[in-house]
Order: sequence, then structure tokens, then C-alpha cells
Amino acid sequence: MGGGIAGVFTAYFLRKLGAEVVGFGGRMEYPLTSLVLTLSMPDGEDIEMARESLAVYRELAPVRPITSVDIMPATADLGSLRRAGVKYDVVDRYGGLLLARDEIAVITTDYLIPVRRVVAKLRRELGFSAEKARLAREGRTAYVVADGRSVKADAVVLAAGASNRELASRIGVELPFRPYSCYAAILLVPSWLRGLSIGDYVMSWYGRPGPWPFYIAGDGCGEAHTPPPRGYAARIARMISRRAGWAVPLYAKAGLCEGSPTGGPLAGKVGGLENLYAVGGLDGYGSMVGPAVARRLAEAVVGGRAESLPDLSEIPEFGPCVERHDWSFSLRR
Repeated sequence: MGGGIAGVFTAYFLRKLGAEVVGFGGRMEYPLTSLVLTLSMPDGEDIEMARESLAVYRELAPVRPITSVDIMPATADLGSLRRAGVKYDVVDRYGGLLLARDEIAVITTDYLIPVRRVVAKLRRELGFSAEKARLAREGRTAYVVADGRSVKADAVVLAAGASNRELASRIGVELPFRPYSCYAAILLVPSWLRGLSIGDYVMSWYGRPGPWPFYIAGDGCGEAHTPPPRGYAARIARMISRRAGWAVPLYAKAGLCEGSPTGGPLAGKVGGLENLYAVGGLDGYGSMVGPAVARRLAEAVVGGRAESLPDLSEIPEFGPCVERHDWSFSLRR
């Protein structure tokens, strides 16, 4: 259940492992623009999964490398990149970016992933239905109801993004995922900046190439189903202007994202039910590690190793906006 990165790749790897798969995907909600995959992350396991995911994407669609510039304090610990063998350069100036004396720019390579094209391709090949589906249960067994018919299976995988929590709650199950609003602004910026992937971990904003001639940037999130704060695009433009000289805000948008207690993707077995699995928390970097997370889940399901997966019935308190791939949290610690 779920036709995004988590859902289609879990189905893809289950099929490769010999399972018969029935997929329900609902509407396509991915943006027309490509999403970014980066290897510049503070967690070594995330870097490993990003490399694995990049190899999977390359088998399915063209992937375009772009220059990544992460702005950090000069005291930043880049040990995770060094240990993982990520190629990077550290400079005190880059292009027209304005850096302070106690700041550095870490230069790596990011990759633009045509996620919408990849997801649409897999949905077609795997025969995903666009029908809306809901979870149901009989005792300790979960199944799916779609268009008035019941679909029963050895395993049910819930991978519906920000809808995970609501779908599970309807059968009396609480999952450790929380939806939140994620904000972004659309801007015009200098031409030399438009092609860069920027992570400014001093001022706390990120920027990504959008459809020409636009640039997409943001700095955070808020309570689920809330619009961007008043003046959001103008505030982002001011931060970019301090780095690049100027930026023109056009408008801001809000999307519905999902966080997990780990600050990143989490896949596991749902306690209390014999055949229900869930994967969530990919928003923020599902495009970076989603295929690798899906492969691990599929291998555990088909290999009969459910006990090796996290128990998703354990629900700690956590802030859903925390994203583990964001250097800001590592730098604060």
C-alpha cells in the first residue's frame, strides 16, 4: 500500500525475490523536478545506503551529477566522509559565495534523480493499481480492501508516506511515524548559483536546482497541514542574498511529509499482527536511501527474518522535523 519510492521499490525487490506482488498506489504526487541524492551526510550507514540506492537508480534512468556545496563552521568534523571514502574538497571560497573567515565550503558531488519518471516506470511494470485502498484486520491478520473487494496476502506492507499513521489507526494500530508540513520557496537567483546543490548549515537553509529558470530553497517545517509562515519566501531570499548577492522570492509551498524516531527511514514489523510491515520516515531523504531501505525490508520479509526488523509497536516521543541526514544536528552535538 503506497505508490511512492518506498512502496514501489519494496514491491520491485519483492518481485525480484520471487514473490507475487499486488500494489495499490493512489495518485502520483511527485514533483516534476528531479530530487537530490547526496553522499555528504554525517551518518556512515546513510552514505552506504545512498551509494546502494544510486546504483539502483542508474539501472532504471539517467542520473545527472551536480556540484554540491555544504557551508559549515571551520571546526566541523568531516570524519564520516573520510571513513566512507567520499571524495570531497574543503575550501574557504567558492564561486561567488560569500563566506565568513570561520566558515568553510565542503565540495562533493550530488546527483539529480528523476524520481517521478522512475516511480511511474515501476508502477507500470509492477501493475500498481491507482485505486485507493484501506487496511482491515481479522484478529491478528491484516489485509487490504480496495474498491469493495478484499485482498489477502502472506505479508502486507504499508508504505503510504504521511498517510501511514492514519491508515494504521483505522484498524487500532499506532505507528511511530508523524506527519508534518515541509516548506519550500521558489526563487530566481544568479545563474552561477542555479546549478548548485547548497546546504548552508550556518544560516540553516538548503537550495536545489528547479525547472529552468527557477531555484528551490527552504529551511524547515511546521505542524502538519499548516501553510508556510507569512513572508516565508522573502525570508529565504534574504538568507540566499547574504551568500550570493541577490535572490528574488516568487512564492512558497507546503507539502505533507513524515518523520520517524530515528530521524530517517524506518522499516519494521508491526507488533500484534502476524503479517503487517510498515516503512516510513523517508521524507527529507527518501530519494537518497529509499531503494536501499526497501531492499532490506523485502529481503527480511521473503527470507523469513522478521525478527531482525525493528518492532514498530514501540513508540517513543520524538520531533518529526528532525532529519538525520542534516549536518546541522551533528554540528550542534
